[in-house]
Amino acid sequence: MQKPPHSSRTVNLEGATRAAIAGGAPLALLIALGMPGYAAFAMFAGFTAVFGQTEPYRQRAVTTGVAGALQTLCMFAGIGVALVGSPLWLQAVVLVVVLVVAIGTLSALRAIPAQPIFPVFAFVVSALVPLRPSDLPLVTVVILGSVAWAWLVAMSGAVVRRVGHPRAPHAFRPLGDRKHRDLSVLRTAALWETVALNAVGALVAGAVAETIPGLGHPYWAVIAVVSILPALRQRHTVVRAVQRLVGTAGGTVIAVGILLLEPGLWWIVVIAVVGQFFAEVFVARHYAVSLLFLTPLALAVSWLSLPEAPELLALDRIAQTTLGALVSVALLVVGRGIERRRGRALGATSAIRTV
Repeated sequence: MQKPPHSSRTVNLEGATRAAIAGGAPLALLIALGMPGYAAFAMFAGFTAVFGQTEPYRQRAVTTGVAGALQTLCMFAGIGVALVGSPLWLQAVVLVVVLVVAIGTLSALRAIPAQPIFPVFAFVVSALVPLRPSDLPLVTVVILGSVAWAWLVAMSGAVVRRVGHPRAPHAFRPLGDRKHRDLSVLRTAALWETVALNAVGALVAGAVAETIPGLGHPYWAVIAVVSILPALRQRHTVVRAVQRLVGTAGGTVIAVGILLLEPGLWWIVVIAVVGQFFAEVFVARHYAVSLLFLTPLALAVSWLSLPEAPELLALDRIAQTTLGALVSVALLVVGRGIERRRGRALGATSAIRTV
């Protein structure tokens, strides 16, 4: 039987492998050098490689480069907030700025993923990592070096394809078409309605989370909001909120079970690499299954920078994610009501059904 000229598979094994290498290698280097406290910065830098995975490589170079710069700026914004004591009012103000910049940038790029979850995640955790001014030179090297590495790994597929595609074209997943980009999207009401929904949701979820006695990690409620609310040009329903809850709960149970076993640092590296790989494999197919892998990755690597009791992590993670999901669903319902009254879709739901 003659083989087809191109692969017909839809599973992005190439992208998953690159994402795992992009985050895993800097993390392994930090562990080898005895600097696990900087692990979170390597993880956020590694997320650079997940952007633009289906794009032609010339366009991907821009997408991934801008995404890396965005991740870098958000980490340094969080570090700046941390160095002045992380006052809540400053966290809130900078969070809104991060949302404006991230949503505007990712929307103009027409990037995938389009939601601001990774920039927001980078900011909120970086604002909590205990650092001293004397740590800044080393942290800067870690961040810039990890982002540069992630960009190189993301672009490495161009070389692999140039060498391997002529010999085995059926082994490579076809790339998408070149995207048309237009900065005029930054002036549209749709984009600013998307920003407003995310800002209101994040601030409300964060404020409520801060007031609940006995719970910590209010930033997880914020992350849940920005991961559930629809991005510009995307279609989402409340099903995504349910998937977020199910995937997070399952992933948290897995993560806590692993951390209770007190794994060595190198096992955390293994967890991070495996988690990133399978999260990318499943993210386009089933969001909840992807979270079964992404949640242990995020919790285990964050635990290296902010160690605490796994049982408390589990309670906070599930409770705050539930809160964020409820806030997101409430906003989607309210947004749908506004759409019906004024006869025009909100930017975040752009002429599509949301509830």
